[in-house]
Amino acid sequence: MRVWVSGARGKLGAEVCRQVAAAGHEVVEADVRPVVDGRDGEVLDLLDRHAVARSVRGADAIIHCAGIPSPEDIEPADLVQTNTVSTFNALEESWNTGIRTAVLASSGAIYGTAWSTQPFDQPYLPVDEDSPLQYVDPYALTKDFLERMGQMYARRGMTVTALRFQWILTRDELRSLDGATSEREDARNLWGYVDLEDAARACLLSLTREGEGNPFECLLITAPDIRAQRPIEQLVAEHSPSSELRAPLTGRAGGFDCSRAHRVLGWKGAPTARPPRGQARA
Repeated sequence: MRVWVSGARGKLGAEVCRQVAAAGHEVVEADVRPVVDGRDGEVLDLLDRHAVARSVRGADAIIHCAGIPSPEDIEPADLVQTNTVSTFNALEESWNTGIRTAVLASSGAIYGTAWSTQPFDQPYLPVDEDSPLQYVDPYALTKDFLERMGQMYARRGMTVTALRFQWILTRDELRSLDGATSEREDARNLWGYVDLEDAARACLLSLTREGEGNPFECLLITAPDIRAQRPIEQLVAEHSPSSELRAPLTGRAGGFDCSRAHRVLGWKGAPTARPPRGQARA
């Protein structure tokens, strides 16, 4: 399979390229940046639909990782234009050239808590794909656009998988963040994260997902454990007291339900955050 990967020089995109190539597929690396770590690849402006059309020609599938990763330090109009038009161009030009498999990097920020100016509780826990979207920030809006576009192309006949990644971290970043953020600050993300390698593996698994039953899938991709040092039941009682508990949350358990990703892709994240002091890792 020939796989076109946008954002190939970014954190997620680079790991996706590595895993896709290791699985025996041919990779077409596309990024606005030229070369990283000695790897050559196509320099591509995803806002130029003609350039995107030339770039995806001959590919069998796309994994769209490119985009502005947060609403910080960018004008909202620029953020919305970049993230939405780049996604539209990737999907539209893929469709026009006959590509029928697309994987899209969405975000757990779509629920609204991550970048809200005021903290608020999730209506119920654990969060799943059907949890309400309550965002008020432009970054989450672009991820909603991304998912709606994916649904549209799935109605045309593509198999589209949108992956809602929680905070993507490398093992080194996990270690460096240990104790560097507060419980209250991390409550916005329910103390969640996903290991970079696990996130990229979900992209790889999505390439061979059978789309006959449901051509569009939106899947949560989050680690099964939390970054915080205290048990999640204590954290929820203190920081999210109005949330309805629809399933038990105790100990190291994460606040996101990724069972749909396991059913659809066979994906399961591995716990990688450091356990509480004095507690051995299972």
